[in-house]
Amino acid sequence: MIKLLIIDVDGVLTDGRKVYDKSHKVLSKRYLCKDFTAIKRFVAAGIKVVMLSGDNFNKEMAQKRNIDFYCTRDLNLSLDKSQFLQIFEEKYSVPIENMAFVGDDYFDLTIIKKLDYTFCPSDSPKIIKDECEVVLKSAGGDGVVVELYDILVNKYFNEPSLNDVLKLDKKEISSEEMC
Repeated sequence: MIKLLIIDVDGVLTDGRKVYDKSHKVLSKRYLCKDFTAIKRFVAAGIKVVMLSGDNFNKEMAQKRNIDFYCTRDLNLSLDKSQFLQIFEEKYSVPIENMAFVGDDYFDLTIIKKLDYTFCPSDSPKIIKDECEVVLKSAGGDGVVVELYDILVNKYFNEPSLNDVLKLDKKEISSEEMC
C-alpha cells in the first residue's frame, strides 16, 4: 500500500528544460497545473507527497504549494536520493515498503533500486525504464502526475471529495497570488 509519494521535479513535473541567464542562473521552468491538482488529489486521499530534487530552484514553488521539498545537494552535494529514505521513514512515519517514487533520470537510479513502487515518464533513459515498475505514457512535463494518479486511484486509495481538494487549494500561497 502506498502511503508516501516522492516526486522528482525536473523531467517529471517539467520537461527538464531550463532557461538560464548569462551567469548561468535559472530564470524559468514550465510546469503543468494539472499535475499540481493531481498532487492535491493525492494529499486529499491521504497519500503524503514530497518533492525531492537536485535543484533548489524548485523549493520556493513547492513551499507556495504547501508541498514538502528536499534538495539532494543540501546533504553534502550528493545526488544520491536514496539517502533520504530513512529521513522520510522517520519524519512521515511511513516504512520504505509503503513509499513510491516517480523519477526520470540517471540520478534517480539509487532510489528506484531501493523501492518497490517506481514510475517514470515515457521519455526517460532506457536504464531508468528498465528499472521502474511502470513506464508511464506521459513524457516529462506532460501530465506525469495526472497519469500516475489515474493509475493508482481505486487500486490504493479512494477518490477524495472535490470539497477536500478545494480546501487544499485555498491553503496554497500560489492560489492567493493568482487573485
